[in-house]
Amino acid sequence: MMKPKKLLELLAAYLREQELDVVYGIGAFSGGHCVINENRVVVVNKRMPVEEQLRIFVSVILELELDYSGLKKEAQDYILRYVRP
Repeated sequence: MMKPKKLLELLAAYLREQELDVVYGIGAFSGGHCVINENRVVVVNKRMPVEEQLRIFVSVILELELDYSGLKKEAQDYILRYVRP
């Protein structure tokens, strides 16, 4: 099984490949997807637990209906855990 930190790095790299900027910050926010000056941005609070950061990445992937079929099987399986039938 892939370690959460490694999965986080993999999903962050994948989102960047999809032309989204991944920005880590600190503050009173959880994070999510937004558009700033025509750039698609995923904002993540780096003080949040890795599992919460992963949840944000997965929610963006699903919300934007990105094709994650090229990701490693473990990453695909992790994303599928959040898909509602």
